[in-house]
Amino acid sequence: MESPYLFPWMAGSPRDQLTEPEDIATAIRAAKARKLPRLPNIPGCRMLRPGDPGYATRLKVYNARTQVAPALFAVCSTAEAVAAVVRWVKDNGLAFAVRSGGHSYEGYSNSSSVVIDIRSLNKVTFDKPNLTVTVGAGATIGDIQNFLKGKRVAFAAGSCPSVGIGGHALGGGYGLLSRAYGLASDNLQSLHMVSAAGATITATKTTNPDLYWACRGGGGGSFGIATEFIFSVHPIGPVIVFGQSWSLPASRALRIIDAWQQWAPVAHSGTTALLKIAKIDPNTVSLRCLGQSIAPANIIDRDLRALERIEPLSKPRTFRTMSFWNAVQYFAGSDPDPAYQKEKSDFVPALTESGMTTLLNQMTGQSSTHIATILNAYGGAIDAMGEGESAFPHRRSIKYMIHYYSGWDSAASTQARVAEANAFYRAMRPHVPGKAYVNYIDADLPNWQNAYWGQNFGRLKAVKRAFDPTNLFHFARSIPL
Repeated sequence: MESPYLFPWMAGSPRDQLTEPEDIATAIRAAKARKLPRLPNIPGCRMLRPGDPGYATRLKVYNARTQVAPALFAVCSTAEAVAAVVRWVKDNGLAFAVRSGGHSYEGYSNSSSVVIDIRSLNKVTFDKPNLTVTVGAGATIGDIQNFLKGKRVAFAAGSCPSVGIGGHALGGGYGLLSRAYGLASDNLQSLHMVSAAGATITATKTTNPDLYWACRGGGGGSFGIATEFIFSVHPIGPVIVFGQSWSLPASRALRIIDAWQQWAPVAHSGTTALLKIAKIDPNTVSLRCLGQSIAPANIIDRDLRALERIEPLSKPRTFRTMSFWNAVQYFAGSDPDPAYQKEKSDFVPALTESGMTTLLNQMTGQSSTHIATILNAYGGAIDAMGEGESAFPHRRSIKYMIHYYSGWDSAASTQARVAEANAFYRAMRPHVPGKAYVNYIDADLPNWQNAYWGQNFGRLKAVKRAFDPTNLFHFARSIPL
């Protein structure tokens, strides 16, 4: 069967040198020399300084480009410990970041000062009568899906098992069931959060409703530290996984992209289809339509055959029925070592022929073949909510999201590769409305407040003033006062 990995060069393959050892050693020496106040004795919290057992294993980050060494990991296993650490860093004026899965594309869940690490808050419980799952904010998507194995319910979230649920859900949370059941944030019923005052508060539709609204798409790290979520889950039976591949000249690839964008966002709501576009050589691109469906098999088969009539496949189609758990495993891939990478996003209603041509020309003009764009179909249940019903605004006015990815193996290539990715992005500006996904956070994004939240940004600022009036929780892309 064809590999499901979106980025096959990252699928657990060995790498020569993903981070520069001398750079890490220098960072650790600087972290060790950094002065801190006397460390408090907080029940449920391990304070890890450089050289302590367990410190080095927590240095691994998703993006090697953002690697730093914290002066302190405050590893919390209870919400009370999180609250105590918040009070300590506040009282001592210490910079800090909050980390669960560590997948921030720009490293905003890391700090050279203090990292409040909540990964030990990973308990998961299932309430079968109410079809809900209670999840510690440090749990990963993999933790949740593993716990639900065999329970015949599905949690609507992304595919990467090592992503922390905290940042994922707070920023929206797209996945292969989103068109059927909505985003992860759409399924959020309530959450517990440690506030800037170091107190634990609850947010639901009726308790702190403005905070509840903001935490469904407003992004992580702006209002407090989430410690626990309750999500709706959904009964599920077997699912269909599918994949189609083409290797085509760019002029012919345009026909597949156009057919996909006309079909995927309006397909049966049980079907979520992605289209990966990657460079093979300066004249040829690969296209791969892949996804998952809980729609009737005859419907998805009919839809895929329509794409195959446009251009013949380069290899046999994948079309298999399997349990939901096996589909989770199929799309999960492995957890590779961190690569140097740059990722960006655009939400679009559709691309014109000129826009598709620009995208393909930029793809084939890149210096590396380790670059791809993924088109992610929206619509379906995502559009059941209005753009202001939660903080996540990208609904009926858009049809899909473009995910731009570039990866490389050496720090020496970083400046050139980031510049190349940004040039690609700039070339697309005449063809897109300038809206972006906060979970694909981007340090180079202009006008990011409008791009991430549009008209919802004003209300988010009001929530920020109400719940964090001193801006304790801040970073380069947090909601400002």
